[in-house]
Formats: sequence, C-alpha cells, structure tokens
Amino acid sequence: MIEKHPFPYFLPPFAQRLIVGSFPCFNGRDYGEWFYSGSGRNEFWRLLSDVFNMPAQTLNERKILCEHHGIALTDIAYCIERKANNCADANLRILEINHTGITTCLAAQPRIIYFTSRFVERHFLKHYPQPHRETRVLLSPSPAANRHLASLVEYKQLRAAQRINSPYEYRRLKYRQALLDDPHNA
Repeated sequence: MIEKHPFPYFLPPFAQRLIVGSFPCFNGRDYGEWFYSGSGRNEFWRLLSDVFNMPAQTLNERKILCEHHGIALTDIAYCIERKANNCADANLRILEINHTGITTCLAAQPRIIYFTSRFVERHFLKHYPQPHRETRVLLSPSPAANRHLASLVEYKQLRAAQRINSPYEYRRLKYRQALLDDPHNA
C-alpha cells in the first residue's frame, strides 16, 4: 500500500535546530496525533521531554516545547511503500522525498540538523549532499532499535559501570549530549 505523509512540516519562528525523521508509523488505525506518535511506543517525545525538562504528552505541549527550543520538524519521505507490515526504517521504500518540508525548513537557516537514524541521514545526504551546516545523527527513538543499542560497546560499558540501566537511559544520555552540548544552544 502506498502512503503519503499525513502531517505538514513544523517550523517555529527562530528555528535553530531541524530534526529530520523518516516517516510516521501507522498503528492500524491512524498515524497518531502528530510526529512520532503513531505506534505509541516511539520514545521521541519522552526523550525530548526529559532532555528539556518540559512536558510533551499532548500536541499543544509538543508544539510549545519545539517553539521554546527552536526545533523544526520534518521527515525525509513524503510518499512511501512498506515492504512489510511494521514501522522499521529498513522496511520503508521511499517513493518521493519530502522536498517541500525539507527545503522550507532549510530556508529558515537552522544551525544544526539532527537525523533520527543513519537511514534518514543517508537519504538526506543523497538529495542534499552539502547541507552547509552541522549535522548529527541521534539514536533511533524506536523500540525496534533496542537490540542494536544493547550490542554497542559504550552501552555495555555504561551498564557494567552502573551509569545506565536500560536502552532508554542510554538514549536519554546520548540525546542530552547531542541537544544540550550544542554550541548554538537556543
């Protein structure tokens, strides 16, 4: 089945950061209320809430968090086909890049672009090979990435040292480093 992106890009005034995801997860009924909420298991909003110490449970709270911290949101894909019935990035066949969302957000001159996975980064750089700004790859907020995280040497070392106790705590640490150690922090 071919799917078109259900949400427009989000571009608050004075956006200093752009987070580019892949494509919303269809939960069998809908795509959820907004970006990264369809499966109900994606940890994106919980991570941002913890990192910025702001609530992000409702659509309004999510928009306020993004506005307050200058975060624009869009996805790499506008039109996709799923190879299987799940939300994994590896399952997506991109039929059309989300040029409108990406070029509009890039025109706002964010200082840094974050990708929610290597998959997203690879597709972005294929179509926008010289973004002329700093880029960083975040750990995937999808629970499907937990097995990969648990295999990382750093994750194992932090667990052994009892500095973290779960894949979520590792993600939160890495999101804090990526988002709060930003030299252009808004």
